[in-house]
Amino acid sequence: MDLGLKNRVALVCASSQGLGKAIAKSLAQEGASVAICSRNQKTLEETRQTLEAETNAKIISVVADLSVKQDIEKLLETVEANLGSIEILVNNTGNPPAGRLAQLSESDWDRAYQLVLMSAIRLTKGVIPSMMESGWGRVINIATSAVEQPRGDLLISTTFRAGLAAFSRAIAAELAEHNVLIHTVCPGVIGTGAMLNLAENMAAAGEITVQAAKDRLTFGVPMGRMGEPEEIAALVTCLASDRLNYMTGQTITIDGGKLTVPLKSAYADASRRINFEGKL
Repeated sequence: MDLGLKNRVALVCASSQGLGKAIAKSLAQEGASVAICSRNQKTLEETRQTLEAETNAKIISVVADLSVKQDIEKLLETVEANLGSIEILVNNTGNPPAGRLAQLSESDWDRAYQLVLMSAIRLTKGVIPSMMESGWGRVINIATSAVEQPRGDLLISTTFRAGLAAFSRAIAAELAEHNVLIHTVCPGVIGTGAMLNLAENMAAAGEITVQAAKDRLTFGVPMGRMGEPEEIAALVTCLASDRLNYMTGQTITIDGGKLTVPLKSAYADASRRINFEGKL
C-alpha cells in the first residue's frame, strides 16, 4: 500500500535511539527524507549512517537540546536548508525525572516544562506556517498512556504530556481546513533499550530473573508483553500518511489493552505493585 510519503520531509525528534529511531526508520522506509536529532553527537551520527544504509533514504542529523529555544530555532533552520520545508513533525523527547510530588524539585519541573511541553509548542509553531501554505502537514506528538490514566509516581510526565495532548486537540480545528492534521500517540510499556535496561537492573536488585522483571513491568497488560518500538512507529507512520485524512485532534493509546482493565483489578495483587521510571 502506498502511504503517500515518498519525498515528504520529516523531522523526528529525540531519534538517535528508542522510539524516535524506530519512527525515523519507518518514515524513511516509506520514502520520506528524514531529519533526526539528539544531544549526543556520536550516537546521532551512528544512527544516521545506520538508517541511511538500511533505508536508502536521505537522512540528516542535527545536534540539538530540545529544552533550549535557540537549539530549536537552529534545528528548524538546518532542516529547511538541507531538506526543504518540514511536512511531518514528530514531537518526541526523553523522559523527565520520575517521582511523586514531595520528591520533585522546582528545577525538575522547570526543565521538564521546557523539554516536554515548550519544545513541542515551539516546534509546532515553527512548522505550521509552511504546512498551512502548502495545504498539507502532519504533527504527531509522542506522549504516554499516563495521559489517559494519570500516575502519581510519574507526576511530571503525566502533567506535561497531558498538557501536550490538550494543546494538540485545542489547535486541531483551526488547522484542519488547511489539511494540517495533529494527533497525540500515547504508548504504554514499550521494549526500548531503556526499558530493557530497567528490567535488567530490577532483576539484579531483586535477585530475580530478567523475565520475572519483565513480567512485573507488564503486569496488568492483557496482551502479557511489552510493545515493540516498531509497533509505535507503524501507528505514527499511518497517521502521517494520506490514508487517514479524515481524522485529527485524536489522542490514541497503544498499550496492549491495559487501559481496558479496571484500575482496581489491575492492582488487585498489591505485592506485585512497583514504582519504576519509564514512559508509561
